[in-house]
Formats: sequence, C-alpha cells, structure tokens
Amino acid sequence: MESYDYSVSKEAFTIDKCLDCGFLFTNPRPNEENMGSYYISESYISHTNNKIGLFNFLYQTVRKYAVKSKTRLLKKTTKTKRHLDIGCGTGEFLYSCVNQGIECYGIEPSRIAREKAKQNYGLNVTENTDLSQFETNKFDSVSMWHVLEHLYDLNGTIKKISNIITKNGRIIIAVPNHGSLDAKLYKKWWAAWDLPIHLNHFSASNIEMLLKHYDFILEKKIGMKFDSFYVSLLSNQYKSGKKQYLKGFAIGLLSNISALLGLTEYSSTIYIFKNKKKS
Repeated sequence: MESYDYSVSKEAFTIDKCLDCGFLFTNPRPNEENMGSYYISESYISHTNNKIGLFNFLYQTVRKYAVKSKTRLLKKTTKTKRHLDIGCGTGEFLYSCVNQGIECYGIEPSRIAREKAKQNYGLNVTENTDLSQFETNKFDSVSMWHVLEHLYDLNGTIKKISNIITKNGRIIIAVPNHGSLDAKLYKKWWAAWDLPIHLNHFSASNIEMLLKHYDFILEKKIGMKFDSFYVSLLSNQYKSGKKQYLKGFAIGLLSNISALLGLTEYSSTIYIFKNKKKS
C-alpha cells in the first residue's frame, strides 16, 4: 500500500509486508541521520506543551489523564523500584513516577523535549540511546510509550532491554494497531501510519512474536481508547483538509465499540510483558 508523509515532506512511501510473518514496515526507510527533518512539524505536538487551539487543548487535557493512568498501571503491575522510560518526551510521566517514590531514568533524543524534562522537572534524562550504557539487571521495569514504531533496530533494542531488566521485570509497550476499525476505514489516510517516522507497523500477534523471541511473555494488553479519537481527527484532516470533529468522534467511538466487542483491535494498544529469562 502506498501512503504519504502528510505533515512534512508530502513524499510517498510504501508499506510493505513480510511474506513470512506478516509484519508491516515502511519502505523505503530514510537514512537514520536524515530522519530528524521529518519530525519538524507543528502537528507533532507530543514534544510540546502547547494548549493554543481546540485540538491542542484537547490533546494536553487527555495527556494529563493519560499520565495518571500510566502511573497507576506501572505501580499496579510492576511494583517497581527503578524504572527506565525510553522516549520520555517532556517528562510528565517520569515526573509522576518520581512523585510515587520510584527511582527514574529517561532517554530522549529530542533536544527540545529533553531540555523541558530537565528544566521543568529536574529529571535524569540522557540523549544517549545506546542501552549498553546501563549495567545488567539495573531496572525492574522499562516503558516505551509510542516509541517502538520509530526504531530502526527492533531486535537489537529488545535484546538489550532483556539484558538491563531484572528477571520477572516488566516491559510496557504502547504502539498503534493497524488491526483497528479506524485503520480499516481510513486506509492510506490513517494518521497512525505516520510515514516515514513510523518505520514499524504492529498487530497484536507480531509484537507478541517479537517479544517472545527474547523471553518476554505477554501478561496483559489494554486498549488506549482516547487514541482512536485523536487518530480519527488527524485522519480526517489528511483526507479532507479538515478535522471534522463530529465525524472524528463518531469513527473513534465506533472503533472502540468494535474493539470492545472483539471484532477488531483498538487504535493503539498497551502490552505488558514479563521477563522470563533464566538469570
């Protein structure tokens, strides 16, 4: 399937499918050193705290709720003492975890987001994305909120996480899910393709297959119900030039109902994996 970078370059990209496992991936992939230019967009608001305009206000309001929900989820499922958030953005989630008495570390390659995390919250955040910087079994838990789809080296990343996380530690991963109803309805205009910065496109089955190869066992998956509304609004804009709030809400709601009934997947999904390594 061919789709486009709707937010920055307007370039066309192909989403190809692995004939062996069914995994979808962006092709061609921009060179890693050139990828930064595709992130320079006013629509990429996850690295800002901009509340100007209805869309940004709604996004930031939902993000506050999501931060609290993610913190509760981490505390409930991991009982962690030391946590790493890969792609921590502007640091709201990590700061919430620190306030719960968790020793926290963050990785964030974006200079703007990283500086906000440090200046606003005094967090321990590094731009170094090489996980080899951490010693073996350093963390009880690791999170990647909408990060895995951006990574060039999936297998290498999961292998290194397996090394730095404790036995029975948890990894929490949130990614878009192209098995959702909104993905099926919007097709090439589905905003969560987000080409080319999303290199990898996941379904529930192939992400479980990837993690299982490194001794991570799926414990639970949770639908991110707000994401279908956000994605539908952006998809409408890509398709028609307008966000069409009523239509976006309606499709987002239908997508969630379809997932709740088990007919499709949620627009985005949180996966909790337990590390079952032998030592």
